Amino acid sequence: MPVISVCSPKGGVGKTTLTSNLAYTFARAGTKVITIDFDPQNALRLYFGIPLSEEGGFIEKIESNGDWTTAALNVGKNLYMLPFGHSTQEDRLKLDSLLMQPNYFKDYQAALFCNPDVLVIADFPPGFSQALKAMADVTDVSVIPLLADAASIALFSQIENEELLEGPFNNGSGYFVVLNEVDNRIKINREIQEFAASNFGDRLLGMIHTDTSVIEAAAQQQAISDFNRNSSAGFDIEIIARKLATILGFDVKQDTIVMQRNPNQKR
Repeated sequence: MPVISVCSPKGGVGKTTLTSNLAYTFARAGTKVITIDFDPQNALRLYFGIPLSEEGGFIEKIESNGDWTTAALNVGKNLYMLPFGHSTQEDRLKLDSLLMQPNYFKDYQAALFCNPDVLVIADFPPGFSQALKAMADVTDVSVIPLLADAASIALFSQIENEELLEGPFNNGSGYFVVLNEVDNRIKINREIQEFAASNFGDRLLGMIHTDTSVIEAAAQQQAISDFNRNSSAGFDIEIIARKLATILGFDVKQDTIVMQRNPNQKR
């Protein structure tokens, strides 16, 4: 099963927005997608129309170490969502203990990670988490959103030096950076874009332009492109999705992303 992990050393950079809209884009193109929320805030579900009153999630399965897929919700055609769920501190400590076991996701959650016909897109809390470290064993590509602001510059070296996990992000294609809230009207913003391009080169996967449709779509619990088909941010995310599909070895056609990996693609 191909796995995309969306993570960042910094909060407020658009991780959850990017995760949900990548999921919508792949699902719309015909790929079966399951998106997983590893953030205890349990907010990813709100981007898929799941009501606040629905607080179930995979955290309920940790006591019995059960199959997480039974907590997944169908939220659209080809699209499933696995919430974190309502949790206590004790629940989260138990989860971390489980995730410290070697190869936890391969050995105990094979139903999630051994299906070649489903794409997993996982959203993580900012900074280090035990879930992010454990997922490195099964992740094909890590996507790291950052804002196009001065505060993000200080984080560039942390990413380049793999300090977030004190080791590689994954054993697959490595990491790629997405620069969010790009606004070419602002001088410092343009300079940061150039600095990012210089630092990351081909690992700069794309840029998402500042667009009011992003927050309006989130408020309506819709994909950005469904809320506004002319959205610049929606267009940017579709380009990023197509680049990710190519990296993962999918067959990318003009109107579809076919879920068929190149047999020569190395994990």
